[in-house]
Amino acid sequence: MTFLKKILLVDYQPCVATVVRKALENTGKYLIKEEHDCRHAPSAARWFQPDVILFDGVLNRTEPLVVAQQMKADPSFAETPIVFLAINTSAPVAVAPGAAAVSGYSFTAAAVSIGELVRYVAQLLDLPTDLGKTRQQVAKQS
Repeated sequence: MTFLKKILLVDYQPCVATVVRKALENTGKYLIKEEHDCRHAPSAARWFQPDVILFDGVLNRTEPLVVAQQMKADPSFAETPIVFLAINTSAPVAVAPGAAAVSGYSFTAAAVSIGELVRYVAQLLDLPTDLGKTRQQVAKQS
């Protein structure tokens, strides 16, 4: 029996969350819980016990960063990777990972495709990736 890895997706923009959620779910490796208000992320994470947390990295909002820092201070989530995503408005389905200071991981601010994001999450969680399948599924949704 294979257990799905859990991802808490915290995003203020439901349309963005939907694209990311569908791309990750289409791999068949993840169970996704969406939260659209970062203030609810800690309680959602306590209930859901995610393997990774993906935050909306809205540049003009400090609240997600504060909440993420509070979560990292909680021993329950000290080892849970937290990744911030920022929307690239110049590309239809691209996101940029960032915020190395929160999770202790190194990231670049360059935009990545949704397929690359799926591959990155798999690498972060030590799962094999089938990027070709993911690209086909993302292309069908576009």
